[in-house]
Amino acid sequence: MEQMIDKITERVAPGEQAWNRETYQAEDVTPADVVLAAQSGGFMGLKRLILVRGVSWFRQAGKNRAAADQSVAADAAAAAAPAAFDVKPLLDYVADPNPDTVLILLCDGTVPGNSRLAKAVNQGGRTVFFPSLKGQAKEKWLADYFRAKSKIPERGVIAYTALMSGDSLLAMKNEADKLLLYVGERSKITIEDANEAVSRGALAGVFDLSDLLAVKKGAAAVETFRRLLLQGEPPQKLLAMLGTQYRNTLAVRDLLERGYTHQEAARRLGLNPYAAKKCAAQARYYQNRQLTKALEALLAADIAHKKGEGEIRDLLETAILRICAV
Repeated sequence: MEQMIDKITERVAPGEQAWNRETYQAEDVTPADVVLAAQSGGFMGLKRLILVRGVSWFRQAGKNRAAADQSVAADAAAAAAPAAFDVKPLLDYVADPNPDTVLILLCDGTVPGNSRLAKAVNQGGRTVFFPSLKGQAKEKWLADYFRAKSKIPERGVIAYTALMSGDSLLAMKNEADKLLLYVGERSKITIEDANEAVSRGALAGVFDLSDLLAVKKGAAAVETFRRLLLQGEPPQKLLAMLGTQYRNTLAVRDLLERGYTHQEAARRLGLNPYAAKKCAAQARYYQNRQLTKALEALLAADIAHKKGEGEIRDLLETAILRICAV
């Protein structure tokens, strides 16, 4: 999505015409404000680009049971809504837009099929849906991005960067840009470069923690756990992530015993290749019985917390020590 915005910007108001670009956050403006800006001509008679982020004006309140009820419900919602969210000025504008203005409205999430604004936009413009990239599609995007920058990532770099960046494509692009700045003129990107440049969030911390648990370093594991808490990671989130890590390790270990490689295990289980490699490395330190015991310790901590038998932080720390003892 951001790449498309960049391309549109370059066509409409390139770098030397920055004065003809305006960006707004929808929470700070009304549809009427946007219309007023869009109706104004560009500086020196040039095209003008207006970008509004975080738009919620496409959504309508209430459930519509029939097509005949849709417009009635929408009109009632519009009448009850405060003037700040009255989309009528925008509906009128898109019916007869300023030919010298390119207006982009960015909406997170899905747009309801009965949205009056979306229907109006499609009459004189276009709506474009950008699905979130997952798994191999996300890694392919990153590989193409590095290739376009004439960089050659060694094996593991793309999987590691994609995994550590979370679900956001924009976050992954930002991490990739940091990595490009880190390597400078070098064409090759090593896994060591990625370890140094890519931000280490909760997932990296859980990998560190599970590495220490695998080799039974209880004191260091507790220290790592407490560091993650100090960094602001919620203990309930860490509990869930540890549970996922042990379930994945158990599944990978089972496939390794059946003769699969960790790459094949990643494909069969739908895991990120770097995550599968981590699981395979940790699986060498466990028997299936021990992995099951680790999951039972985490489950017991979760149940005890939900029963009000202790703080989740203390219960999880105890579970960590129990895992070291299995």
